[in-house]
Amino acid sequence: MTINLRLQQLIDSLNISVLEFSRQLGEHRGEKVYHILHGRLKPRYDTLEKILVAYPQVNGDWLLRGEGLMFKALNSPSAAITTEERLRNMEFLLFQLNERVALLQQTNDQLLAELALWKER
Repeated sequence: MTINLRLQQLIDSLNISVLEFSRQLGEHRGEKVYHILHGRLKPRYDTLEKILVAYPQVNGDWLLRGEGLMFKALNSPSAAITTEERLRNMEFLLFQLNERVALLQQTNDQLLAELALWKER
């Protein structure tokens, strides 16, 4: 998943508009965030830093690399996440698992087709 998709997912999970998200980062207009979301710009370091400062519950590893949960665990000192955020984390993990299962199924189908062709020879 690309960073622009992760940002869109974060905005959706926070249940705010792109403009409100931009304002939380100190932007007066949502133009820069819109460009990032649509793949026309890559977020700069200072933008990523602003996101993590404005939303300390966001997991930096997830934001930067797509690793782990969207929100920090409860035992993290700066993360008091709500039940709703935990549910979003679980939904996200299920989405990731479903994507992986679909990819594994596709690979399995391809391998079975190749095996059938090999057996015919």
